[in-house]
Amino acid sequence: MKNLLMISASLILAAANSALAHDRPHDDEGAATEIHLLSNVRYLSAESAWPSALPVLAASQEDLRGMRYGGSGLAWQQRWLQDLSSHVVLAYDDHEQGMAVDHAAFFYHAGATQWTLGRQSPLLASGGLSAWALPELWLNTVLGDDHWHEDGLALRYATGAVTGHAGVFRGAGLPGTESALWSTGLEWQDGPWHISGHAAYVAEVKRSLASDAHTGHSHAGQVTGCAQLIDCFAGDTLLMRANARWQGDQFWLHGAASWQKQDGQLESTLAKVNYQGELTGFALEGGVSINTELSLALRHEQMAIHHQLSGVNAAQIASKNGIANSDEWPRQTGVRLAWQAHTAHLLALELYQTHINGESNRMAMLQWQMNDRLY
Repeated sequence: MKNLLMISASLILAAANSALAHDRPHDDEGAATEIHLLSNVRYLSAESAWPSALPVLAASQEDLRGMRYGGSGLAWQQRWLQDLSSHVVLAYDDHEQGMAVDHAAFFYHAGATQWTLGRQSPLLASGGLSAWALPELWLNTVLGDDHWHEDGLALRYATGAVTGHAGVFRGAGLPGTESALWSTGLEWQDGPWHISGHAAYVAEVKRSLASDAHTGHSHAGQVTGCAQLIDCFAGDTLLMRANARWQGDQFWLHGAASWQKQDGQLESTLAKVNYQGELTGFALEGGVSINTELSLALRHEQMAIHHQLSGVNAAQIASKNGIANSDEWPRQTGVRLAWQAHTAHLLALELYQTHINGESNRMAMLQWQMNDRLY
């Protein structure tokens, strides 16, 4: 807690000093070139590791306590022509412990149609409670990461209150993907209401079930030794997300539902068995804007985990890979106090109570976000 207080005081002073130094509008708003300095500094303090071990195939075991800098870097936006622009983000990656190209895409507008080509975040990733500093429980479990980017082509078409989406991606952001990731979705927005639904499908997924500290980012290279040295999952994956949001003048409500289905085989050193698994997530958020600078939000998440194995030694294989318990309902509740200290700076404090595998965990996360235009 002493670390949290020290960091909080430092960030408040930094925000105040920057507000005094940058509290003036840019003279060239809407210019063809923009360069932004980004920061997303977070510190997580908890009684025990987060995320806790879950009965999920090849779940990431990385402990997110301590300092995180992921997403901090530089963003360059360029308008090349009236209808052609680009967006590049060079940011720190916590897993790789170095700078990486987080986004690099071209955007082409043609009337109601927009094409996006390059590295981008699939819209499926934005269906949860993305405004919070602590990663969403369902998405972090699926990806083993707190962000998702893909290389590919996306199409957006808007007509009236409805917007349609479609895309095809390389699939490197989803662990073990060995074929293209196809996505589609619809959005409807009218007044204070915003409702959306998105789905993604991968025909070929192959994942080693030997866990390590970076399971979520072990995408490169072919899995070898399946059924001889290690256990592996081979099959397909279907992902679906739906969310509804109501935004009033002062209050808001946001509900989200997420679902992953994996269907295939577990190639074990004991035997090869048929496997079907489902990971369902529910999230609800309510918030209030106290004034133009302060906001308070309450969040609750819960997941349902289900595994079904059939074949010789199915029970032993399930136990070996930590998925024998299919009745686990992990849940966590949090509260977030956010202060928009300056147009470019946001400070937030989040407090959580989690209940996973029959054990409770109290956590506190401090966040400093900055998006300051340099040019």
